[in-house]
Amino acid sequence: FNEFFYQGEGKSKGVEALVQKKYGDYTGWLSYTWQEVTHQFDVYGPDFFYASHDVNHELKSVNTYQFGDWNFSAVWIYGTGKPYTAPLGGYEISMPDGTMVDYITIGEKNTFRLPDYHRLDLSAQYKFRMGDLGIGTLGISLFNVYNRKNVWYKQFEIIEGEMIETNVELLGFTPNISFSINLD
Repeated sequence: FNEFFYQGEGKSKGVEALVQKKYGDYTGWLSYTWQEVTHQFDVYGPDFFYASHDVNHELKSVNTYQFGDWNFSAVWIYGTGKPYTAPLGGYEISMPDGTMVDYITIGEKNTFRLPDYHRLDLSAQYKFRMGDLGIGTLGISLFNVYNRKNVWYKQFEIIEGEMIETNVELLGFTPNISFSINLD
């Protein structure tokens, strides 16, 4: 069972600042976080390396405006890129049965960073009475309004002896319509 788990050490440090408005028609908050998260596992060597979830800088802005039966919101998120381990090179070997096997030599653990991440989400909701049934809410939301191509992770493969790097991206622009009923 222990062959599936590594023993190691982790360190985390950081600072967060938050400014928040809780009352009135306009509410929201703005936060900034600086952090550094490192790990050390003997299987990767004696040195500490950045944890896969380490995001050094993160800025979030959450805004909500209530106007009668309407509720409007906007959320903007920015974060520096997460670390990843990149290959140094690779090669293919032709096996006796004719199949090809790829071998990739990897570099130091998590020494590269993905591109910075950011997106803007917008939404609007309208609440209305549905007779004796209850309160209805009709909403529209727009995820990643400016269709930012945020990289989730990188994929590497060898094709005809050449290392090919592919960015695997998170969701782009995604509209959503919702309807809900809160029964009395």
